[in-house]
Amino acid sequence: MSGTYEGNEAAEITPQEENQLRRVHRLLCDYGAKKKVLKLLRPKQDQLEKLRQSADDEQADILVASEIQSLETDVEKLRQDLQEIEKKSDGLVSCVDLLEALKTLGRKAQKKDAEAMIWEVDEDLDGCVSWDEMRLMFQRNIRDTTGLEPSQLFNVVMFLIFDLDEDGMVSVDETMELLYARYGRHKMEDRLKMLFGDDMKEEGKGGGEIDFVTYLRAVEKTQLATFLQSNYGKALVNKKQGNPERVVGKALMDDLAASDPALAAKLMAGAPNQASHKTRK
Repeated sequence: MSGTYEGNEAAEITPQEENQLRRVHRLLCDYGAKKKVLKLLRPKQDQLEKLRQSADDEQADILVASEIQSLETDVEKLRQDLQEIEKKSDGLVSCVDLLEALKTLGRKAQKKDAEAMIWEVDEDLDGCVSWDEMRLMFQRNIRDTTGLEPSQLFNVVMFLIFDLDEDGMVSVDETMELLYARYGRHKMEDRLKMLFGDDMKEEGKGGGEIDFVTYLRAVEKTQLATFLQSNYGKALVNKKQGNPERVVGKALMDDLAASDPALAAKLMAGAPNQASHKTRK
């Protein structure tokens, strides 16, 4: 079920999204082969950035300059290794690529999980995701208003789109430009609250950060609410005596109640027994 962009009037891919979507597709292609190189590259890039900042200090000595030069050489060599992998790429995201990316993001996943994500969007049934298939998947999800569009891969891709520096964390700063381009200021703030909570303190280098698992919990709650409030969702709930627990399960409704008690109470209004979803103190 889609959800990050639910309630979206301008359901076309923005230029910013197009650029970032291409970056993410390029990143995921042959990720299984790239992973070892990236694991070496990213710490060196971070270390190099810190050393360059310290080099601005007038007291920085020749040893710092020498270490910077050495790191620059290492980083350039690793970037060339990545370029060589990309030159040989067939432009497809395989099950192995997606599985390795999920592991990097901290998601416990098995091969069958990655296969299921790919199957949802695999138009030509070749077991991989091409650029055209990824773009079509993205377009379908941002247009969806029912919460029924398959969105497992979309959620992974959206997180990677927001993760501009590819450090495995998404910050307030990283998400603002893309959300502003799509929603404008008012709805952008609503989306930020959905992802980061009401208390968006200036923590972390990007003004508050979340990992993939936290991001996934946030968007899945929104997807659940979108589905239950859609015409189809309401029809299913009505068939179950007005009790959404009988449609999506008690655990999911408990999770929604913990994050949005008012909405959960509204959705449970027609259920025979509402005791389990009273506002928690």
